Amino acid sequence: MTPDVAVVGGGWAGCAAALTLAEAGVPVTLYEAGRVLGGRARAVELGDRVLDNGQHILLGAYTNTLELIARVHPAPRTPPLWRLPLAFDQPPDFRLRCPRLPAPLHLAAGLLGARGLDWHEKLTAARWAAALIRGAATPPGTVSELTRGQPEKLRALLWHPLCISALNTPPETASAAVFASVIRAAFGGRNAHSDLLLPRSDLGELFPVPAARRIVDAGGVVRLACRVSGLSARADGITTLLGAGNQTHAHSHAIIAVAPQHVKGLAASISELGDAVAMLAHYDYQPIATGYVQYAPDFRLPKPFLALAEGPAQFAFDRGQSHAQPGLIAFVASAAADLPTDWLDRAEAQLRRSVRPGRPQWRKRIVEKQATYACRPGMARPAVRTRHPRVFLAGDYTAGPYPATLESATQSGVQSAASLLETL
Repeated sequence: MTPDVAVVGGGWAGCAAALTLAEAGVPVTLYEAGRVLGGRARAVELGDRVLDNGQHILLGAYTNTLELIARVHPAPRTPPLWRLPLAFDQPPDFRLRCPRLPAPLHLAAGLLGARGLDWHEKLTAARWAAALIRGAATPPGTVSELTRGQPEKLRALLWHPLCISALNTPPETASAAVFASVIRAAFGGRNAHSDLLLPRSDLGELFPVPAARRIVDAGGVVRLACRVSGLSARADGITTLLGAGNQTHAHSHAIIAVAPQHVKGLAASISELGDAVAMLAHYDYQPIATGYVQYAPDFRLPKPFLALAEGPAQFAFDRGQSHAQPGLIAFVASAAADLPTDWLDRAEAQLRRSVRPGRPQWRKRIVEKQATYACRPGMARPAVRTRHPRVFLAGDYTAGPYPATLESATQSGVQSAASLLETL
């Protein structure tokens, strides 16, 4: 059968897989149930505003994602990402800034120069981080157990907020092994790997939308508002069932690139995916809440973003500085399973401890109830290859070193496409 691949799911993993196949000359159809691409990292329209369903930040270590973004923005007038050296400002209690020194010396220098710590705490943190980065062993247990020997102030101000933002899982239940992978990737390679990169556009225009244009230009098909309700698999091909199953379309292969909680529904009739479905049945999920608050257009944060102490939100981002939306602040609360109903009021109160934003003019809350899977110790994660030779998986939940991040998603998408190409 002539190759003709169905990619089911138009999130970042699906777009990465479809783009890789299309640029390799393989006919591909990208199916997306929604009206916009991006999945759990997409643009949303609220009145006359284009926002995001969640505020994202990338690490310089996310090389696969950065390469894909660069590929779909070949000659931008303005770089699509704003690169900032790592700085963690939580006024008035804490500030860490990493200078442009070779890694991991830049982290040691940042910790030794951190504001809000005494010298004992600084030395303890620097030694602990150096040992973690050098360590070859995979640490067992939870992040809370991993950081148990750290001063309580460091756990509260640095390591645990980093855990929540990176793994979207409370440190008491988050995987120490995955957290260590993130720290090693950010601080154990090149200095630039710890840089923080803020999108300058909405998440759709950052990658999924230009990727779709490239897919179509390469001869592929992108079908929006087209729900695949199921897949049937034979030894020689795959059939997609569309909508209520009244329409079908034959393909040679399929890449399932939906969120992990939706894999079972698509793969119910494919016995070879039973192992993967059984793994995913044990997953549970964590929400992320984003609150957008419009202040006077002349208000701006002293930095592009600030860390916030003592919850419920962990960060406030100034979209006036990054997205040319003056006075608009995005508050982010990760691992938000027990978020109080007045969380955005409390987040604004957190911000007022260090700045005076004035009276809000407009507010909107967006909660992704199943934003990511909870990243717990010892989780089994399926490979991109399945037992069926014509069906592959792509998503931030597949086997890899990182938690549910854009890097995990795009890396998985490229890997699934590469594995499929190897079979042709």
